[in-house]
Amino acid sequence: MNNPKQYVPAMKLSEKQNANISFTQPLTDRQKYDQINQVNKNGQRYIQYYIETKFYYQSQNVFSDCNTITFVNLGSNNVLINGFPLTQGQQLSIEGDYMEIDQTQYQIEFSTSISVNNNLAVLRKLYK
Repeated sequence: MNNPKQYVPAMKLSEKQNANISFTQPLTDRQKYDQINQVNKNGQRYIQYYIETKFYYQSQNVFSDCNTITFVNLGSNNVLINGFPLTQGQQLSIEGDYMEIDQTQYQIEFSTSISVNNNLAVLRKLYK
């Protein structure tokens, strides 16, 4: 014999109780990162930073104001960074020591002034 399962009646909440129910919002990646990087297990504070990436397609000046700056030539034309040549696929990375800030103004000069083959990626490590 098959006995039907007993059903449990749904709980009815008053409007006051229903208004007090709230669901937590999921954390964004940034909020998760901030929670993890606040304090380590020994109670020391982490130095928080982020990486900014920009792409340049024509000659101009770039202000660093960061701890580390990396130039990557993604185009097929040569580029000069303050007179230092980068050919296709080469990169130049300038790193500071702990808590140092580089305040150099870098001059970007492409071998061809306007071309679809000009492409320089600049990555900067910036402290919060």
